[in-house]
Amino acid sequence: MSAVHENLRAIFSATGWSRFIDTLADYRERGRPLPAAVTLPAPSEDERRHHARLLRLPVPSSAGALRYDLAKIAAALQVAHLPADWAEILAILRGPIAAEQLAAHLARQSWQTFWPQAAVALDRHPFPMNREWFESLRRDGTVKRLSKGDASLAAQWIERGARLLHALPLPEDQPLASVASRYGGNSHALDPASVLSTLVLRGLALRLGQAAPSRSDERREMWAAFRVVCDELSAPALTFNLALGGNALLSRLISLASAETQPVHLTSRMLWAAEWTRITCPPAVFVCENPTIVSLAATQLHQHCPPLVCVDGEPKPAARLLLRRLHAGGSALFYHGDFDWPGLAIAERIFNEFDAQPWYFDAESYHSAAARQGRPLTGKPVSTPWSPALAEVMQRTGIAYDEELLADVLLSDLVKKRRD
Repeated sequence: MSAVHENLRAIFSATGWSRFIDTLADYRERGRPLPAAVTLPAPSEDERRHHARLLRLPVPSSAGALRYDLAKIAAALQVAHLPADWAEILAILRGPIAAEQLAAHLARQSWQTFWPQAAVALDRHPFPMNREWFESLRRDGTVKRLSKGDASLAAQWIERGARLLHALPLPEDQPLASVASRYGGNSHALDPASVLSTLVLRGLALRLGQAAPSRSDERREMWAAFRVVCDELSAPALTFNLALGGNALLSRLISLASAETQPVHLTSRMLWAAEWTRITCPPAVFVCENPTIVSLAATQLHQHCPPLVCVDGEPKPAARLLLRRLHAGGSALFYHGDFDWPGLAIAERIFNEFDAQPWYFDAESYHSAAARQGRPLTGKPVSTPWSPALAEVMQRTGIAYDEELLADVLLSDLVKKRRD
């Protein structure tokens, strides 16, 4: 042991310093930063005397508390050519901190700086409800728990989560695995049980004003709302006589199905893999809401049916991808759906997203269905910008007509369109 260490031990081994050193050691063991000063209640005579001697102060006759200013004590030690760094002093007096305690201490320190540093990611990648997302994660300890206390790993997740939330919704539908590779570093980074998926879905739920999804179907729907497709094979688009030209695999598949008078389902995977540069799209494509129309068209019209696509209610990723490809390829899209409020809402979204036009879906067409057996019109009214009178007459009559009721009219119109 060096003479310097011996002198330091000689000073602080006196009983008048034990409570003070014990207090500093407790701070160290708990991984807390040392305070600027320590105040001890009811100091003993030894404590008052040794403190005063080191700082060259008069010894107080009595005191309710004794304040130890760490900077002043360090300065007095430095004058005596003794160590003035408290970490070094404690290591000399009490031994070095144990490796596991040091690791815990460093971990606690890293979390003290984690949140201010992580907040910078929100400025780099802003997105709706970003502050609410960030505060909810900090408030309930989700990030710390999922990272098992590893602040560097947690920082990586916050950064990646913010980047993806900034990018959503995507410009067009993409498979989950591709999005995971791009924003998470590997194709499984957004698997249902993954940390990144948990964090991002929580942000999307806040944006939608919903609870975080707990079931697989809820997760699929939430991802789909932001153009991320969880399953490339589910919810395919139903088509009949789509008449895609060219020698690409998709064109040949559709041609074979049409020759056999068979409707064919096209999955997102097939549409993504298709060589669209080798495909020519038909000049016009008719789009319906209900699969019954496709079934009747195949049974009654055979090869005389023009290209037909069914979205089966709210368009799923495969249907949206197909309609987008057809529109980009020059096809004019014509849409018909249910004459009810949800059907009109779907129609307006399709008109807006794909620049589609109404197909037998205006006020005059609604009037022509009056002789049929409709059902009570319920729900919240919506506007119909493509035919303002349509919403007005529906609200006035209070009758809804499902698309299947007009199947004969639609099929006749398809035959006429084919001849034209």
